[in-house]
Amino acid sequence: MKWNFPRWCLNPWLHTSLLFILPILLASALQPWLTSYSMEKRFTQDLDNIATDFASGLDGFEQRNVEQAFAELSFSCDSEDIALLNSPSLSPAIVRFIQLELADGRQCSNIGPPVHYQFDRFRSLFIDSQLVDIATTVAANDRARSIAYIFHLGEQRLVVLTNSSVYNETLSTLCHGCYQLMIGYQGLSSLERGVEDLLQTQTFIEDSRYISVLDVTLTLRAGDELYWREASRVGIVLFISALIVAFLAVIFYWNWQSARVSMGMLIQKGISRKEFIPYYQPIIDCRSGEVVGQEMLVRWRRFDGVLVQPNQFIPYAEDSGLILPITDLILEQVYQDLPQLKGWVSVNIVAQHLELGLLSQWFSSHPDPRAKRISFELTERKPITQFELALAEMKAVTPLCHDFKLDDFGTGFGGFSYLQRLGINSIKIDKMFTDTIGTQDLKGAVLDAIIAFGRESQMDMVAEGVETQAQVEYLAAKGVYQHQGYFYSKPLAFEDLLTFYQNLSNKM
Repeated sequence: MKWNFPRWCLNPWLHTSLLFILPILLASALQPWLTSYSMEKRFTQDLDNIATDFASGLDGFEQRNVEQAFAELSFSCDSEDIALLNSPSLSPAIVRFIQLELADGRQCSNIGPPVHYQFDRFRSLFIDSQLVDIATTVAANDRARSIAYIFHLGEQRLVVLTNSSVYNETLSTLCHGCYQLMIGYQGLSSLERGVEDLLQTQTFIEDSRYISVLDVTLTLRAGDELYWREASRVGIVLFISALIVAFLAVIFYWNWQSARVSMGMLIQKGISRKEFIPYYQPIIDCRSGEVVGQEMLVRWRRFDGVLVQPNQFIPYAEDSGLILPITDLILEQVYQDLPQLKGWVSVNIVAQHLELGLLSQWFSSHPDPRAKRISFELTERKPITQFELALAEMKAVTPLCHDFKLDDFGTGFGGFSYLQRLGINSIKIDKMFTDTIGTQDLKGAVLDAIIAFGRESQMDMVAEGVETQAQVEYLAAKGVYQHQGYFYSKPLAFEDLLTFYQNLSNKM
């Protein structure tokens, strides 16, 4: 089936608009998923950081501060003791107040007069062999409640009340207005920090961490605010990335479009200047060593003398349809060379040559009998889509030419279908299969199958890419006698081909 797209579908400006819009649409589609993923990842990282800071806060205070300060306290509540209680070593940011309570009932704190506090629950815990009582203060709700750590120093004790605002500031620093933290010591009243009212109409996420050294569970909650913050951040990154991709895609497209236009113009100029010329690669019968034919291979020698490689223009020429006027130009030159050529000459054609009836038109304007020596090799890079037209053209042209060959058999679209439906009785074995001779390549079995099929079907077979004596002998033993490849000759310009003929005659 042949697809005929409306002309507006081929408009470069439409392509440009699509290339610009599609990355943005894709980014919009990905944003909710990426936002959820980013939110969960950030939430987990923040919870891990909170748990680490929480554990290291008390542990570090007990290890680095209390043990050192204990040795310096005189336990008299004099000015030196009060100064020490006010020092950063015993009053870091996490401490709201610290109070020394002596056995004789005297008390002193870092904020001056003794502080009267009231605990609703407490329990004992060993932290690095240090007995510590943990308590929660009496309060109206979980947000107002604080934690106290009571260190026993013989008959004296040191009471440390934590600063709840530190946790609020930590949560706010991580994400302002995003988090609510529940602190639950085993056997104590729970505490709540962070946002008082957590909006969760859009999303809600909750997870916990247990800190064994303190026997405390931290539960972090987040809702809409974290989601919208991540949505904004992810959206900005996606939008900028989408714009970059869109601009790069448009730039690449227009460079490609310009290259196509430039290539098309160069090829058209090359056709008008007759820069496309035939090269011939001899096809040898290995039994006699004689030339039985040659394949014509188009070459592009530009006006400035540069020889353009076939793979740089043939694919574009086939896609754009410019291969048709190139073939017309080359056929005319082959026709002029025929009187001096030996055997038949194969010319590559594409499906359009058959579907459009171009070969019969050419023969009608070249009734000379020498045209009967021209053979056509049907390439399969583009499939035949209108078989009835192709078959009719082949029936009209077959009596006028040497034959039709299926090029690169086994590698293209049609293969056996082309042989059956088009009635082709000559195949060319692709170099890909010839290269497997003498190797362990699994395609070697395919080569043997192709040869067996050709012999069974009484096909005329030509092996391409013959480069070694071992390949010559293997193919000959299998009954494939017509060889083409560098073992005999590379593709030659017309004058060089005549020299090759002469040298070959001298050897025989």
